Amino acid sequence: MQDFIKEIIKEAGFIAKGYYHEGVEKSFKSDPTDIVTIADKEVSNFIIDKIRHRFPDHGIISEEEKDELNPEAEYTWVIDPIDGTRNFANHISDWCVMIGVMKDRLPYLGAIYDAMNDELFFAEVGKGAFLNGQPIQVGDEENLKTFNLVFQAGIMRFGSPYSSTPENYSRYLNFYKNLMGDDGHWILSTGSRMSLCRLACGRLDAVVLNAGVFHDNLPGYIICTEAGAKFTDSKGEKWQYDEMGIVVANPKLHKKLLGLF
Repeated sequence: MQDFIKEIIKEAGFIAKGYYHEGVEKSFKSDPTDIVTIADKEVSNFIIDKIRHRFPDHGIISEEEKDELNPEAEYTWVIDPIDGTRNFANHISDWCVMIGVMKDRLPYLGAIYDAMNDELFFAEVGKGAFLNGQPIQVGDEENLKTFNLVFQAGIMRFGSPYSSTPENYSRYLNFYKNLMGDDGHWILSTGSRMSLCRLACGRLDAVVLNAGVFHDNLPGYIICTEAGAKFTDSKGEKWQYDEMGIVVANPKLHKKLLGLF
């Protein structure tokens, strides 16, 4: 299964990259924050067809499919065909293809492919995390004045699947206020879960987000935790599949970040 997931995610990335270079028109699903393109749909169909041919008894959850396929299956594939669609549609190269696999509804495999840079991040629970076949691990930065982070407080918008709860939105705004203090802090915003991959291999120190749903976070959860990161909600509780808010960093920095909420 590991070789298969690596093969199809790179093929899917090649398809998406072709659309990216040609340019695509965007449309909206539930509201203007929920963007989709023909590339999202084509890549999703490609991955689903490959899985159904190879593993017809497996379950499938895709961002672009309304219903889960084979929900009682032992193995369930979780697909985000193009994460960072807003970037993709606006010809910003920070996007990726993501596939996760659950076994008995528990995290099992995670793969994220950055087609623009030909970087494949992969992890299996209990086996470590890898970038193009080489082991990776999180950095050891713990200074709250100098660490690099990606941050997003979220949105409050009725009808959007990405809308935060008032409590969570308030908590993340409080984090921002405490982080900035009197002298400010350098903050990055990427618009895709490539930020989790960059954290896993030590390029970033922390990812603090109040946005995203299940398919956005499962592959990165597996990759980051296998690389040594702590991955929780903003209260320090274990990340749950329906939890939108996440705090991810090496264990020492993670503890300090929770204090900022």
